[in-house]
Amino acid sequence: MRKIKLSVNMKPFVSRVVTDGKVQKAFAKQIGEPVGACVRGAVHKGMSGASIHKAVKDCAKGKKGTKLSY
Repeated sequence: MRKIKLSVNMKPFVSRVVTDGKVQKAFAKQIGEPVGACVRGAVHKGMSGASIHKAVKDCAKGKKGTKLSY
């Protein structure tokens, strides 16, 4: 997959991006799905931005520093 990115001096360039590699799949399975499920249960309609931010941060706390096995 190709994606337009910005260089350090803010000039656009086309770069190759891996989206279906071993590491990306391991991250999705070991971190993405559990944290996403936690966030889905913790966030509800009518919450303020700060409350949502705190809920997401609390859900991700347990996965910080996870070593991916792929």
